[in-house]
Parts: sequence; C-alpha cells; structure tokens
Amino acid sequence: MEYKELSKAVMNPVRQRIIQYLISNGKGTSNEILQVLADVPPASLYRHIKKLLDTGLIQIIEERKVRGTIEKTYALVQNPFDHVPTNQEIGAVFYQTLLSMQSTFLRYFENEEADPQKDMLLLQTSTLMLTDEEFGKLLTDIGALISACSTKKGGGDRKVRRLSFVSSPEER
Repeated sequence: MEYKELSKAVMNPVRQRIIQYLISNGKGTSNEILQVLADVPPASLYRHIKKLLDTGLIQIIEERKVRGTIEKTYALVQNPFDHVPTNQEIGAVFYQTLLSMQSTFLRYFENEEADPQKDMLLLQTSTLMLTDEEFGKLLTDIGALISACSTKKGGGDRKVRRLSFVSSPEER
C-alpha cells in the first residue's frame, strides 16, 4: 500500500477509532467493536470496516458460523506496505494529517454554538529535554493511558474526543 492511500484511509475519525480498538484488543468482531463505538450506526461501522479491509490495513483472521451468518474476526495487518516509505511520503502524510486537523477546527469555530471551554478544547506545546530512551518511555506511558481509555464503551455522558500528538523535530 502507498502512504497516500493510507493517509486517506485513516483520516476518518471512525476508522481511527476502529484501528485504536484493534491496537488495544489485538482483534475483534464487528459486534465487539460496535459495543465500544456505540455512537456509530452499524451500517456506517460496516462500511468503514470494509474500507479498512479494501486498503489492506486490517484482515480477517477468523470466520465462524453464528445463528446462520458468518461472524468475522478482524486484526491489523502487521506490515501493510509493499516498500519502505520515503521521507517525502512520510512528510505528505504529516501534511495531510495537519490539514485535516485544521479543517476540523475551522468547522468547529464556524459553529455559533461552539463552546471551547465546555468542550475542553486544548492546545499546548511543551519543549522537553529527553534522551531517546526517556522519550521512548514517555511515549509508551502515554500509549498505555490512551489504550486504557480507548476500550471504554460509548453512551451516557461519554463524548467522542480526539487527542492528537505531534512530536516535531528540533529546528536546525
């Protein structure tokens, strides 16, 4: 798969949540995923799963009969790329991701009912002095916290919240 296809496939927030579920759980059926993504209509979830299958990001690892239908279990593909991405391809993914975030914020602020305080909108930049080992541990710790939250079921007072991290290089 090319990076350009990957970036298009994962730009969708629902697909990001499906991928996060599979990262956290290792595998899952559409019904299991739907229980956690309760705010997503089933037809929409199936469409997003199909898109992830078609782009080669996820695969079917098991099929079994359940009440006259075939239940499929999905997992992430370990290496979906057919080549090592170039710096230009990786840069294009970063650029598209940042444009997508910008578009999300523009739409948010165009809504007259937007309430940044109530919605806990946050923008923060921190400069850290860390070794590669310390930074790796920080990322592992953050990943564990996010993973623990990503398996919470939707509904009730829970809202969909997007949290994006960008680690930028040192300016030269």
